[in-house]
Amino acid sequence: MKHLPERLNDRLEQQNARSWNGEEPAGWLLSPAHAPEGDPEVDELVTLAHRFQSAPPLQANPDFARQLERRILLRNAALHLEEQPARGRLFPRLLRAHPIFVAALSLCLLLLFLGTGVLTTAAQVSNPDSPLYAVKRLEQHVQISLASSSESQATLDLQFARDQLNTLPNLADPAHAQAYQQALTDLDQQISAAFRAINTLPAGTYHDRLAGQLAALEADARQALRGLLSRLTLPGRLLTTGELGRLGDNVPLLKSVEIVLPAHPNGHAIISISGDDIQPGAQLLVDSQLVDARSSLQNGLDVFVAGWDGNQNPQSIGILNPDGTAAQTTTITLQAPNDHGNGNGNGNGGGNGNGNGNGGGKPDSTPTPHH
Repeated sequence: MKHLPERLNDRLEQQNARSWNGEEPAGWLLSPAHAPEGDPEVDELVTLAHRFQSAPPLQANPDFARQLERRILLRNAALHLEEQPARGRLFPRLLRAHPIFVAALSLCLLLLFLGTGVLTTAAQVSNPDSPLYAVKRLEQHVQISLASSSESQATLDLQFARDQLNTLPNLADPAHAQAYQQALTDLDQQISAAFRAINTLPAGTYHDRLAGQLAALEADARQALRGLLSRLTLPGRLLTTGELGRLGDNVPLLKSVEIVLPAHPNGHAIISISGDDIQPGAQLLVDSQLVDARSSLQNGLDVFVAGWDGNQNPQSIGILNPDGTAAQTTTITLQAPNDHGNGNGNGNGGGNGNGNGNGGGKPDSTPTPHH
């Protein structure tokens, strides 16, 4: 005999199939006539599911939503401070011992969420630091997975991506640096998902309409992100520059760096940077820190002359353009001068390109456009 979760899933799939085909009304499965096997456990859960499904959704008051979020945040912080030695002992053993209980509990919790204003409240949350943000993202994934067609999926992806874009201005400050980076990552994933969904559509009116909406979203995103650059910390600028590159904007890309070390300690080093879209007046970054340096363009290279500590061995070199875009690379060659002014090379690093938002010396990758 099948386990309870499998029997419940079979019954619900039968109902959905017959309802979609117009063979039976929506509540037909609740009738004893359609339960020939006489499975009381499944009958009870199906009845519960339909009661939640037919109940009108609750609309959460915006003030209540904000108050609930504050309370959850306070409770979450308090739980982190409390010592709970018994935490995780009884409940995990119960879950391991009763897998049917796990399935039933999960179903009840999901139905409870659907039958209350929790999802409505979570939908109003825009800060990734909020515990309800995960509920909001889960709700979005469920809606997309239940979409009946690729067109519906693409439409939802575009809607959620635009909602995500609209939250970024509220997070573009040093106090919300981590939340901004998470929100920007989610935006990138949402746009990529929309692009993939649209690509599955056959050529025609629907495809062209959604492709036009995606192009408009990307144009709005480029404009919005460029407007936020001046408000961001360096890691945020690196991450945003990378996203601008994936959106098809012109952004700086560093290919390689050669450093001629000074002949004497605490002298001046010559840093030659090869790359694209480095603007006049760009500032030098050494290990994600701004360094005072003179710059000039020589033979297609941007050359910086900067004071140098003799023991300095940088992990990353970057630039900060006047427009706020930034890039860094770990592809660095160190040249030690000899008596004739020539250098002996020492390789350092392996990656290149736009910053990935970590602000450190990790290898960076060239932005890959969404399309």
